[in-house]
Amino acid sequence: MLLDRSLRREMARQFGASFTVLFSVVLTLMLLRILGQASDGSVDPQDLFVLIGLACLSYMQFILGMALFLAVLMAYSRMHRDSEMAIWASAGVAPLRFFGIALRFALPVLVAIAALTLVVWPWANRQSEALRERFEQRSDLSRAAPGQFRQSASGQRVFYIGRNPGGQSLAHDVFVRDASDGRESVTLARSASLRDIDGARYLMLDHGTRYTHTLGQANYQITGFAEMGVRLSAIAAPPAAALPEAVRLAQTPSREISSLTLALSTVPRWRGELSWRLGVPISTLLLVLMAVPLAASNPRAGRALQLIVAVLVYLTYLNFLNATQHWIEVGRFGMLAGLLWLHGAAALALLAAMAFKGMLRWPR
Repeated sequence: MLLDRSLRREMARQFGASFTVLFSVVLTLMLLRILGQASDGSVDPQDLFVLIGLACLSYMQFILGMALFLAVLMAYSRMHRDSEMAIWASAGVAPLRFFGIALRFALPVLVAIAALTLVVWPWANRQSEALRERFEQRSDLSRAAPGQFRQSASGQRVFYIGRNPGGQSLAHDVFVRDASDGRESVTLARSASLRDIDGARYLMLDHGTRYTHTLGQANYQITGFAEMGVRLSAIAAPPAAALPEAVRLAQTPSREISSLTLALSTVPRWRGELSWRLGVPISTLLLVLMAVPLAASNPRAGRALQLIVAVLVYLTYLNFLNATQHWIEVGRFGMLAGLLWLHGAAALALLAAMAFKGMLRWPR
């Protein structure tokens, strides 16, 4: 009882510290990435904090898994350094009991990781993609606020709107700079409006002047016009809700589909995604057990080497998990075979590590 309570208290303390550090790192990386996307015009700045929260939810299972793995590893390695393991062994505590203590501590976290992977992961991806699609469906000109220069989504145009007329036209005093196809053009117009022509959306400019030249040359052309159209983009596709269910699912990325739908399907791409979702909690469970023999290292080797080896083991396992998903998607083997060979090999490696560290009692 004393051993269980002291070990759980120490693992909880290590888990809290590891989770805080890992979550801070991931939050900083997500903040920098999404801020870069917002500055490039890929996402709406008003959705910044929502996207950061959804991104953190998407990676929460990895943060929890890594924090749990490090908590068990550091707690048990501290006991080996302080010779507490030798004391408990002399008191008659079997080595397998330490695996049971680690499992009881990790069980609530493993349940949370399974829920995050099977339920929250596809939901967060759907919400993030919906926010991005809603922003992308806005036309380039609609992103421009009166009195401000705004860059288009492609980065090749710059728009400026002087003021909104409140009438039939979309804008007054329009400035458009276009740098595409090796030519640069600057267009000034008195007013503008949007119009759909032959399956594409055009910005129709009225009563203006266009200045065009080839980049690196001095051949300027000045053209006056009464009306001119600037192609913005193709007409937006119909919303996903208006499409048939089969067509909508075929166009949906596998990471956004619910786990129940994946389980009822035989599509290799979806089976690969399901194998990855099932593999995340299974791999976390095996890594927690693997942390017990990994902690039984030479105390003179130092903590840095032990942590480096542990991180390499964790990353290697995740890389093999992603590789197995790809092999299932391309049809190299089925989902059950992929799960068995990957996690079966990890279980055999765990048994080999336990036998090497003398944690298995072999009958004479």
